[in-house]
Amino acid sequence: MKFKFLILFVFFCTCTAGASVLSDSLRLKLERLDYVMERRDTYYMRHEHAIDSLRKQAEAVPATDLRARFDVIHKLYNAYRSFQNDSARVYADREKDLAARIGDRQLAVIADYDDLFTYMSRGDFTSAVEVMGRADLTGVSDSLKAEFFVQVVRLYSDLSNFTSDKYEDKYARLSHAYSDTVMRYARPESYAAEFASNFRYGPWVKRAERIDTYDRMLRRDDIAPALRAMLYSMLGDLYIQDGQESRGLELKVESAILDICQATRETTSKHFLAYRLYEMGDIERAARYIHVALEDAENYNAPQRKAEIGRALSLIEASRFSTVNHERKLLWVILLIVIIFVVAVVWAFVYIRRQNAGLKASKRIIEEKNEQITDANRRLSELNRTLSDVNARLRESVRIKDEYIGYGFYLNAEYIERIEEIYKLVNRKVTVGQADDLKNMLRLSDVKKEKEKFLKDFDSIFLRLFPTFIEQYGELFPADDRGIEEAADGILTPEMRIFALIRLGVTDASNIARLLNYSVNTINTYKTKAKNRSTVPNAEFEERIMQIRSVK
Repeated sequence: MKFKFLILFVFFCTCTAGASVLSDSLRLKLERLDYVMERRDTYYMRHEHAIDSLRKQAEAVPATDLRARFDVIHKLYNAYRSFQNDSARVYADREKDLAARIGDRQLAVIADYDDLFTYMSRGDFTSAVEVMGRADLTGVSDSLKAEFFVQVVRLYSDLSNFTSDKYEDKYARLSHAYSDTVMRYARPESYAAEFASNFRYGPWVKRAERIDTYDRMLRRDDIAPALRAMLYSMLGDLYIQDGQESRGLELKVESAILDICQATRETTSKHFLAYRLYEMGDIERAARYIHVALEDAENYNAPQRKAEIGRALSLIEASRFSTVNHERKLLWVILLIVIIFVVAVVWAFVYIRRQNAGLKASKRIIEEKNEQITDANRRLSELNRTLSDVNARLRESVRIKDEYIGYGFYLNAEYIERIEEIYKLVNRKVTVGQADDLKNMLRLSDVKKEKEKFLKDFDSIFLRLFPTFIEQYGELFPADDRGIEEAADGILTPEMRIFALIRLGVTDASNIARLLNYSVNTINTYKTKAKNRSTVPNAEFEERIMQIRSVK
């Protein structure tokens, strides 16, 4: 017993070792992210309903009211921009067409701005640079120019990160240069000005200053949730670079939560968290996050993101396979011990049965000898004393035999209960996210299958002994209520199975309930309903069951 619990303890420690390095604060935030991630379909469906509502608005706008159509098409674009890239591209093209028909330069720049983002988000930097190059900002407001050039700053920053590990190449210099352009058009207190200030001097801006800037921006009231998620992610990168790993990861988690709640699929936070958790040894959580990140990238249709995630996925799955393989080996050891235990119980049961048969044979011999002892009082007296001693020993042996048989049945029942407890324990640990893949190996349905197999084997053996049981049982009921059709392929119905056990001599309702995994009330309900439906009196029903004959 102690050895078995030791193995289970080692198994539990193996499954939870990866999470031990997480701080309490980070663990709580990850649990919150797990909760939100499990319900992500709710947020996505809500977003799709909002898109459907916008589509209906677009259909209701008169074809001649071009500005109103542009406004609702722009809203549809914003709904798709971080949700589904292909659809966002469609609405960006419609924006450009409407802007050209209206002849409004301000609207044309808004369309170019949206077009630029769609190319950036899918990693098509060549097309993004072309859109930026041909955009004509003549005559548009300074605030729109500032917003447009903020996007250009991000474009060249992303290009620099894509082509170089250091933020010092020609794209980084272009990002710095366009930051100056943003500062020229943006109001000093605006979001655009604060954002551009962190890119203006590139590596010469101290990390602490950049952290302060992003912290200050996050306290603004005019930051949309999508921008706030991006700022959380960027600030998290800075904290991690500064050596504050736990704080940085907490911010990444906040970014991922906001992304899910806003139905944002164009995101890097989940991918980043998956890879970092993989490095920290939390393989199961890393696997969940990387699969969700891949699902988002595929739905958004971002080839660059899918390629990045694919590389991380291969590493995480390889590590996960190794962990699961180790746990599977440990499980086989546990199962081997259980099998040995079962074999021992079966052997003890068979041994006791054989001893019982031997005792019965001895008793018959003694009785025969006792009938022959009639010759003399002395010999009879001596023989009676001898027989009394033997009977006393026999009764004692019978009592021991009864105790062993009862103990054998008890051990067998206890084994089934312990196996069920083991499955429940492992399933509970998996459910809280510590061994998710084992859920398919040790879920309670496996115990259910074993019980179903037990019942199927029982039906098969019983019907070999009583091959006409189903037909004779059906004769106790009206012709339109015999239940024979339900007992197809040699499988008894639950009602028939109860009376099959009664035919075998198991009459106690609690014993029947335990064998069939029902409650006593359920057993009594089945029996009462069957007797009430029968064509024979209730008092004679079980007697008629006992009259069903076995194979001669």
